[in-house]
Amino acid sequence: MKESLENIDFEKFHFLRTDYWWVGILVLVIWLFGMLFFTESNRWKKHIAKHLQSFVIQKGTTWKSRLIHLSVLVMFALGLLAFFGPTWNQVKTPAKKVTSQMVIALDLSQSMLATDVSPTRLERAKFKIFDLLKANPIAETNLLVFAGSTHTAVPFTTDYKIITDQLDGLTPRMMPVKGTGFNALFHKIDTLFSTNQAQGKVLLVTDDLADLPMEVISSFLQENNVELYVFPFATAQGETIPNTKELSQLDQQKLAGLKMMERVKVVELTVDNSDVIDLAKAVSMDIVFEDKTEEENEEWQDNGIWLVFPLAFLFLFSFRKGWALNMIVIVFSLSSCSSTDDKRKDEFTFQDLWFTQDYQAQKEFDTENYLEAAQQFTDPLHKGVAYFKAGDFLSAETAFAQDSSTTGLYNLGLTYAKLGRLDEAKIVFEKVLKRDPNNTNAANNLDHITGAIAELGELAPE
Repeated sequence: MKESLENIDFEKFHFLRTDYWWVGILVLVIWLFGMLFFTESNRWKKHIAKHLQSFVIQKGTTWKSRLIHLSVLVMFALGLLAFFGPTWNQVKTPAKKVTSQMVIALDLSQSMLATDVSPTRLERAKFKIFDLLKANPIAETNLLVFAGSTHTAVPFTTDYKIITDQLDGLTPRMMPVKGTGFNALFHKIDTLFSTNQAQGKVLLVTDDLADLPMEVISSFLQENNVELYVFPFATAQGETIPNTKELSQLDQQKLAGLKMMERVKVVELTVDNSDVIDLAKAVSMDIVFEDKTEEENEEWQDNGIWLVFPLAFLFLFSFRKGWALNMIVIVFSLSSCSSTDDKRKDEFTFQDLWFTQDYQAQKEFDTENYLEAAQQFTDPLHKGVAYFKAGDFLSAETAFAQDSSTTGLYNLGLTYAKLGRLDEAKIVFEKVLKRDPNNTNAANNLDHITGAIAELGELAPE
């Protein structure tokens, strides 16, 4: 911005918002009315006897009132010029940030009730979707269910609880058309991504790869900016579909073909939730994209902001007897009283004028600057949590030890466990359970720690 002031090109000088010229006329009319009423207010002086005017009217104040009216006019003029948007230079517009969306397509065909994947393919798929959303992929997510037809169970949302609440009631018998209609499914997904600018994500949860048309997938990927994740829920040995004699098994040849395709990734089913955690990370890492279609365009820069500084300076003097300026001096002179922490007195910043120390600490915590947040928090519980998140368990221990609440005691037990001091952790969790016998987290942690202590006791040197 400094360069824009030093290199003013008056040949290019113009205003960006000249369509609002009528605002200037309105301002002028308001000012003229003010001057008129000011003149009217002074007529009373003529009705005072001349020999008494010197005692009633204070001399030498006329120029002050005129100066006030002139300053108001100047401020209106500066504000109006700033509003019109003076400009004389162009700048390149930055690339727009666009966010990705994710569609989860869950197969509700009859074959998903097979039990070769425990307890059933469908129930395991529900568990995996629940764990995926619990891992917070961040993306706005849509849940589709399909069999012979495709239907929207939950439209795009970032409130994953809405989706997880719907999962339990999803069964094959609720689908109006039996079978597995992949053509209808991809047609539906195509409509959801018809206008997307960022690369979308599609998670296809199914057990029927044999009927999955490769040409439809290829055409879909060519026409849409989408990455497809295929999550197969079947085994190579397969299982008979309930209420039928038909065997449903994983098509290994089709699976190999999918792995060879671009923008198609096959998610390998694992016993734990590491498969969906990795998937959530992959989705969240690619959640924001740059739209570079207008990257080379240039726009006129609005330089009206420079007029705000003289406008603000004049505005300060418009208060009675300059109290606005006096208050600024008072605030800065008393700034050492703004913090109760002696260490913070010499580190007083502009933010301390507007935000409390705990509020600033919470902002650092929300942006995962845990160590900085811990140093700013005044509450020992919050300070301890921040240190714990930062991995400084010794400092976390000191902070939690200063908090006498059950939550502070529970966190102290976790800290002891992280430090490898299992005996002390066991004692702390026992105290927590005495205070709150229904604390299941403390009970589970106590069981794990007791088991770990027993295993260590069984170790013997050779």
